[in-house]
Amino acid sequence: SDVEKASFLIGWRLKPETNEEYIGALSAIYKKTRMSRLENSFELGFPFDGKNNSPYLFPLVAKLLKMKGVNLVVTGDERIPAKEGVTVKMLHDKIGHTPLADSYRYYERSTYLPELSQLSKLRNQIGLRTALNTLEKFSKVTGSEFGASGVFHKPYVDKYSNIFSDHLTSFLLLGGNEGTPELVKKSKCWIVKGRVHEEFIVDPQEFGVNSLYFDEDLKLDKHIELLSNPDNDIWNMACLNAAIYFKVLNNTSTIDENFEIFKEIKKDYLA
Repeated sequence: SDVEKASFLIGWRLKPETNEEYIGALSAIYKKTRMSRLENSFELGFPFDGKNNSPYLFPLVAKLLKMKGVNLVVTGDERIPAKEGVTVKMLHDKIGHTPLADSYRYYERSTYLPELSQLSKLRNQIGLRTALNTLEKFSKVTGSEFGASGVFHKPYVDKYSNIFSDHLTSFLLLGGNEGTPELVKKSKCWIVKGRVHEEFIVDPQEFGVNSLYFDEDLKLDKHIELLSNPDNDIWNMACLNAAIYFKVLNNTSTIDENFEIFKEIKKDYLA
């Protein structure tokens, strides 16, 4: 029953969860996932509670990465706790039939993993984060070996490393930006490969890019406005995110080198 499901999820969270339990639960989730393999894909693991204080960049990042043969993947579903932000699904539902959506690949969870999607209403009634908030970050719907997600606190770096390293060749964890995988201000980053992680800090100002973190909550219309008419800061932040993701794919290049490459790609695209 829903009461039993809710009791289990709350109890499991308060227990708290062990790495062994996380790994077992993730294996069960992946066995249920209806995969649609996509070559050269890179998955962004956005939280399903959305964004409040920073604009979405992935539609622009996808255009840049596409020029390097990389398919950017995002997933969406109904909003779940704990934030009341603008979700990937809300954004895609509005821009999905416009040129903004012509480069990224969007997958609806109700299609690729309906068993988990059907818990959304119950999770909203619970109103709290559960273990599923962590496990759902990387869907593997396209079989991607690479990706990026966000972490709220550094202890979760080791946790994510233990949970996902058997399923991903390399992935980025970005600290402090609402739990999202998009850099918008000076942040700690970790590239995880085989349970070993490299820690570094990326400061957009060192690349001549201004922070995109806002004091007020951004509504859906504002996200669309910023993406539809991106200024130089929006575009350059998209270039910086593309540069970081490309380092995860190709560790022989530096973020600085990649940033210059994507700025040139941006110029060609805008031309």
